[in-house]
Amino acid sequence: MLREIESDAFRVPKVEFHLGLNVVIGDAAAANSIGKSSLLMVIDFVFGGADLLDKNDDIVPNIGHHEYRFVFEFDGQKHYFKRATERSEFVIECDGQYNQIKPLTVAQYTAWLVQSYATPKISLSFRSMVAPYSRVWPKDNVTNVHRPLHAVSSQSASDCINNLIKLFGRFSEVEHSSAVFAQADEHRRVWRKAEGMEFLSRIGKREYEANESALNLISEEVAEIKTNLAQYALNLRAIVDREVMDLAQDKDLLLRERSKVFHQLTRTQQNLQANKHVKSSQLEGLKEYFPDMQVEKLVRIEEFHSAVARLLKQELVQMEKTLQLQLNSLDVAIADVDRKVSERVKGHDNPNVIVDRVYQLSEKWNALKSANKKFEKKEELQKDFVEAKESLETVKLAILTDIESVINQELERLAIDVYGQGANAPKLLLGQNSYKYEIDNDTGTGTAFANLVLFDLAILSLTELPFLIHDLPLFKNVEHDAVAAFVVEYTKFPTKQIFTVLDEIEKYGATTVDVLRKRCVLELNEQDVLYKKKWRSR
Repeated sequence: MLREIESDAFRVPKVEFHLGLNVVIGDAAAANSIGKSSLLMVIDFVFGGADLLDKNDDIVPNIGHHEYRFVFEFDGQKHYFKRATERSEFVIECDGQYNQIKPLTVAQYTAWLVQSYATPKISLSFRSMVAPYSRVWPKDNVTNVHRPLHAVSSQSASDCINNLIKLFGRFSEVEHSSAVFAQADEHRRVWRKAEGMEFLSRIGKREYEANESALNLISEEVAEIKTNLAQYALNLRAIVDREVMDLAQDKDLLLRERSKVFHQLTRTQQNLQANKHVKSSQLEGLKEYFPDMQVEKLVRIEEFHSAVARLLKQELVQMEKTLQLQLNSLDVAIADVDRKVSERVKGHDNPNVIVDRVYQLSEKWNALKSANKKFEKKEELQKDFVEAKESLETVKLAILTDIESVINQELERLAIDVYGQGANAPKLLLGQNSYKYEIDNDTGTGTAFANLVLFDLAILSLTELPFLIHDLPLFKNVEHDAVAAFVVEYTKFPTKQIFTVLDEIEKYGATTVDVLRKRCVLELNEQDVLYKKKWRSR
């Protein structure tokens, strides 16, 4: 547990803490800017947080860089550390007189806290575990009343839900399915990336089926060659005819494409020849017949048209070059087909025709088979991804249902303790990647903040969470009797720590005042502020 914090910047050099409830008490006038929230933020800083410097950015400019020295006690043994605002990325491990032993990064230090609080089984970093329940103004989680699992507003609901599963010690049940899903997702994304970068050819279902048909035809032809090899050896004309027929089909496709490109080229060349415009001198001659005609306006219009025409001409010239290249390429391809036909016809009596044909079929078969294997592999990866996702969702949903149930049961118990029998308790609804926390038929501000306190108390009761930090804004709009009941609930955790702030305590009744006085660690007022220097106006 946290035993004490001291700083040369404090008015009271040392603040000592104990197990259970630790209260900072403000004055009866509810004075502001006296250091109540600042002390809670310092406690968060001691637990590895960064918001003291990020959110309370007026402290260092007014009192300068300083350090906090603090003590933790576990199993009767004290551990000494210090952390400075100037080099807050390090926590210094010290001896009993705060002489440096060695510096630790914040990550190393919070890893030590996980071990010291005996919570490594929850598979959660220390800050991920405690940050949502360290509610200190002006953090997001003080006012984000319908998102109690969020440490910051930008955090994804999915991350928050996974952290909750870990906090309940249930992540080991979903870890295997989660790892299988992550691997399946990674394989699928790598494959898609390879396709996008054209390292792998991309084919669809229709092309796959067409390839299958072509593979069947190749297999049939090869089987036919094997069966009738003797006949083909005597008469090779059939093989040649089949090859020539295939080449003729290829040439027909090429000729159709050439005709299309040729017509496009012809139209482009015609457009280039017709791309002319009227000169301004020609317009002047019209004024003799139409004295009222505004020649200057027509000239400006014609100049605009000329500019457009120049741009259009540039595009037409470029298109002409592109089309001419395509036409040339098609002519080369057509000539190559003609050459192959000529060779096949001339060599129809050559036995090598059989070998060449089988070789061509083999090459084509290998190419088609390779393409289809890639399609099948992609389909297999997609199937693995879907199955892994469904398996993960099934396991995760069962765990979330259990967690949701126990939290809501605890919320109902707490609502009865705080408000009495028949109280309407808030409910947590957990989904795979989203959640809701609200109370039916009550949208009041006070109820919303009270629900945050109830939620944190439920989590503290049900999990290994070691502490809560609750700032004053959580209670400002809550009924006095409810706040008094919260104080009673806070006292029910003798092995954990709760750090909170309350002022105007007399309004909560004599019994509550007595409890708060006994659990008080520091009193602050307009004169007795947290730091030696007072710079904030009331």
